[in-house]
Amino acid sequence: MISENSSPAVAVVASGSGHRNESHNGQAVAQQGSKWVFRRNCSLTPKQLLQWYISLCVITLVIATGFLLAGFWIVLPFAGLELLLVGTAFVIYARHAADYEMIELQPNQLVLVMADGSKLTQLEWSPQWAKLSYNGKYKAPLLFSHRGQQVKIGKFIAEKDKSALHRELKAALARAACPV
Repeated sequence: MISENSSPAVAVVASGSGHRNESHNGQAVAQQGSKWVFRRNCSLTPKQLLQWYISLCVITLVIATGFLLAGFWIVLPFAGLELLLVGTAFVIYARHAADYEMIELQPNQLVLVMADGSKLTQLEWSPQWAKLSYNGKYKAPLLFSHRGQQVKIGKFIAEKDKSALHRELKAALARAACPV
């Protein structure tokens, strides 16, 4: 599996589900699932960004008020305009700071989750019918297809990791499609 520190935007989690099934000869066989979560590489969470912005507002308004008291009233409207524009940029940034893509693979179930801003898309497919492709070109996404439906995954994955991830996901998909 790709290690967690191979790319700051990629977190790979593998977990066993703990479920057990009886095989045809009576022996217990453990079923395991895997989960891959890909996130945007963000320095600040939306809460930290809000705290930083409030401190920026306080400092800027204290300085602008000092200029106002010194008789330079024109500084205050420009400081307000600056804070409005910076706040707008931060709101746009914060809307997508928590974006992620997740692939969860269980025996007989493939779950793809994509969160983009306020839009959350979740697809549940059968791994027997799912196909994964990757052409190896720069900025090319991993492409899952299932009965005519296609989903692109990989906008948060480092280019150097895509090929190894493709091989890993293909092997995991094959194992999930044919559980023993």
